[in-house]
Amino acid sequence: MKQIAITLLCAASIATSGYAQRSIDEILRQIESASPEMQAQRELTSALKTEAKTGKYLSNPTVEMENLWGGAERAYNAELTVAQAFDFPTAYTSRNKIARMQSSLYDNQQAAFRQQFLLDAELLCIDIIHLTRLDELYRQRLDRAVQMNDVYRKKMESGGANMMEYNKTNIELIDAQTQFDMNTAELQAKRRQLGTLTGNPDDTFADLQYPSRETLSPFEQISQGYLDGNPQIESLKNEVDINQRTVTLNRALSLPQFEVGYRHNFGVEGRYKGFLVGLSVPLFERKNTVKAAKARVSSSNVQLESTRRNLTSEVRRLYDQTLSLQRSIDATRELISNLKALETLDKALDAGQINIIDYLTESAVILQSKERLYQLERDYQAAAAQLFRYEL
Repeated sequence: MKQIAITLLCAASIATSGYAQRSIDEILRQIESASPEMQAQRELTSALKTEAKTGKYLSNPTVEMENLWGGAERAYNAELTVAQAFDFPTAYTSRNKIARMQSSLYDNQQAAFRQQFLLDAELLCIDIIHLTRLDELYRQRLDRAVQMNDVYRKKMESGGANMMEYNKTNIELIDAQTQFDMNTAELQAKRRQLGTLTGNPDDTFADLQYPSRETLSPFEQISQGYLDGNPQIESLKNEVDINQRTVTLNRALSLPQFEVGYRHNFGVEGRYKGFLVGLSVPLFERKNTVKAAKARVSSSNVQLESTRRNLTSEVRRLYDQTLSLQRSIDATRELISNLKALETLDKALDAGQINIIDYLTESAVILQSKERLYQLERDYQAAAAQLFRYEL
């Protein structure tokens, strides 16, 4: 049994080292260029930015033709009118500024979508790395369980073991097979999901590796980067600026509007030409628009400060969680280093120094410790990914 176990470990090591390791960043770049969701978001942003420019121009001119006839002498009279309406001049300045602000808002909204999309993809990569590591661990357990079950079946047939010992190996084999199958199913589902994002559904991503994040910078430095690089905050700042400028716009729209034009009248009495000048006083339709715009400014300012506080709290939580996980990882690694290796247990079992029950109990402790270490390392990478999302 010892020789087979060592061979399995070596084979797993060779299989792992045979891959040219790929980083998660490489996968994320592939996703960004291949993802239809990302492309759709870029096109939507372009459309919204183009649409934002349409509101800053003059309204359409009007052209009117009037033709009258009748009377005893069958007289006729026709008139052509071309007119253009104008808002108060400061309204166009405000509209231009709002259009530029909206363009910046849409860019930041796209950046927020991109950041969240890539973060979700990075967390998916982290899950695949974690499940791949468990796959190797559970495969080794299953191979040992198959071998042990075969050994004890032969021992029982020859009278070297009893039915209880053989049943223990049967239970271990069933548990190992179930654990391996469940992990394999989840791993395959995650791989298919990531393959859809990269446009390569046949990729197993078995060569992915965790990024190196052994130490953390001081909290103040990370917190500053987390907040400064957060497009959600920048989007809310854009909304505050837009709402403030909308107050100015609504004030301008509450002032008189002008209309100028050209008139050409011709009939039986001759031709007449002239200019048209009109004035529209907004006494009714613009009521309370300035007050409503001011209320939106207050609301957006409150939302900005609330989001800033929530994100500050979130980055503190993630930072503390990451530090706590690192301490747990160090402690678990030290614990595993003090446990007996599976090879040592194999030798003890072969020499009759321990029975099958003790062997399974000790090997379960080793397995659970490694599972805990892998889970801690996965959680650490996930927390760090969220902490450094501003680098995406």
